[in-house]
Amino acid sequence: MPKIPKFECRKGCHDCCGLVPFTRAERDRAAAARPLEQWVEIAEGWVPAAALDTLRCPFLGKNGCAIYEDRPTVCRLFGAVHHPLMECPHGCGPKRKLTYSQSRRILASDRST
Repeated sequence: MPKIPKFECRKGCHDCCGLVPFTRAERDRAAAARPLEQWVEIAEGWVPAAALDTLRCPFLGKNGCAIYEDRPTVCRLFGAVHHPLMECPHGCGPKRKLTYSQSRRILASDRST
């Protein structure tokens, strides 16, 4: 299984923090780290109800991601995958990005646990 490459984001940027689907396990970890009142089940998984109104992640605080260590796999992949929907709008990312098929394998593996 390929590893998600690490890279530095633009300081203070949170442009990727939008409406993100969580798996059940990711939802449970996030809720334990920072409880929210409501979650909504969608076809792709679960989303915080507050995100449906704002299209922004409710876990984004003034100092960044409040659940960084427990963030969903798709958040970890953003900017690290060579795919138009996963590219950082500011060009940040590792020198060697994952292919789309590698990212799909990581997501599939994460969803099966």
